[in-house]
Amino acid sequence: MISCSNETNYQDERSSNLIKPNFTSIQIRYDCKLNKDKSLNNLEALIPSLVTQIQAASPSANIEFLFNQANNIERFSILYSDNEMNADGESFTSLVIDQGISKISSCNSTDEKMLSANIYIDNDPLNLTSFEVEILNCEFNPGFNYGTFSIEIDTFLNLLRKKDIQYFAKFQQVDSESSSFTWINYLGSEDDRNNLYKSWLGQEDSIAIQDAFNTHSICQSSASYKGYKVL
Repeated sequence: MISCSNETNYQDERSSNLIKPNFTSIQIRYDCKLNKDKSLNNLEALIPSLVTQIQAASPSANIEFLFNQANNIERFSILYSDNEMNADGESFTSLVIDQGISKISSCNSTDEKMLSANIYIDNDPLNLTSFEVEILNCEFNPGFNYGTFSIEIDTFLNLLRKKDIQYFAKFQQVDSESSSFTWINYLGSEDDRNNLYKSWLGQEDSIAIQDAFNTHSICQSSASYKGYKVL
């Protein structure tokens, strides 16, 4: 019995290790703070020329701006992603500087280029231009990985399908062997966010999936953001 059990566990572990995220883009995040004498109007004026330059230099690039949900918005983040997996972000950084981002804010890029996989309900792509965002930094518990976690993801998406909300997620890692990952929730509107977090999280099926997620990983939530896709 012990021998059979060990063999089964070994096969399960090997099977789960074979399941990898479908990384389709890279992403680099820039966290910024507006200078004291600047406002969001200055940033808004900068965006059109920035988008034009990036689109010309990197046709496969996407740009999102995330704004802190505080009443006095002074911090924001820029998410640069590119479907060209070999992109390093250096050209984007140069363009942002050339367009004058340093004149209105101080920005720091994360040191790590993340591999990113989009996770959709029914694998149906959702192209949102404005959205509610929550970013969670997570670590797989010992013995767990994306292969084991993917089962719970499918269960989670099946439950969300019944909620009739606009939702997708991004699963990100430095590489597929890392135990650390970032999970980003995207919701189409504040109503969708309320339906998920306020109306559903206390229900029995939600508690069950939360417990399952906690078994697989430990996550820390960052602040919520209002996001806009500009490219």
